[in-house]
Amino acid sequence: MEQRVDNLERAVQRHEDQIAALFSKVDDVNIHLTKIQNTLNQIRWMGTGAIVWYVFAEIGILAALKVVA
Repeated sequence: MEQRVDNLERAVQRHEDQIAALFSKVDDVNIHLTKIQNTLNQIRWMGTGAIVWYVFAEIGILAALKVVA
């Protein structure tokens, strides 16, 4: 009976260690996903800025601003 209890305790300890390792990996994945999301946001705003710049250049707002300034 004592051996069965010892085996169960070892199994529980092993499972606890595995669960802790998995939670650690989940945290790492969340960090990487956040970094990817930030990079995508950066790309989106750079594209938006480029489009706005192009529109301003085509409309001539930049020329008007140069005259005023």
